[in-house]
Amino acid sequence: MQISNAAVDYGATTRAELLRKQVSPLMMSLGKQTVTLSATCRIPTLMTLFFRGATADGDAYKLGSGGSFTLRVLNARLDGRAVGLGSVRVAGQAPETKADALSLPPNIGAVPIVDDVPVKGSTLQLQVEIDAAISTTGSRIADRTVFRGAGNFELLEN
Repeated sequence: MQISNAAVDYGATTRAELLRKQVSPLMMSLGKQTVTLSATCRIPTLMTLFFRGATADGDAYKLGSGGSFTLRVLNARLDGRAVGLGSVRVAGQAPETKADALSLPPNIGAVPIVDDVPVKGSTLQLQVEIDAAISTTGSRIADRTVFRGAGNFELLEN
């Protein structure tokens, strides 16, 4: 598995700049960034992609002590052809949700599908959109602070 940019950096910002990007009464957006993920298997197989990281809530991952980020997978291609994506809780199960783009919350995986059915392939390529935000209370800090989020993509073959 390869990712186009293993470290995503949102750069430095001030609380005043964040307040102009307030997306709800409790959250301020750092914005979205996209990376490309490619996975290759020796033989065609059913591939399921999960992201494993510290959970902030049911749909997001922790970003420092006062922020969170969500992931969305889109523009999936399997062996060079465009495919849809299905969400699963366990590799090998029938997809619960089917779409061209899916959220990738904690404990939910994405599997390539054609006509709503999971399909095997050797090379899976997709884009991962990272949407990061800081809570309004988490942004009240006295000194320069680094907000870090971490995790790993896990590819299960079956």
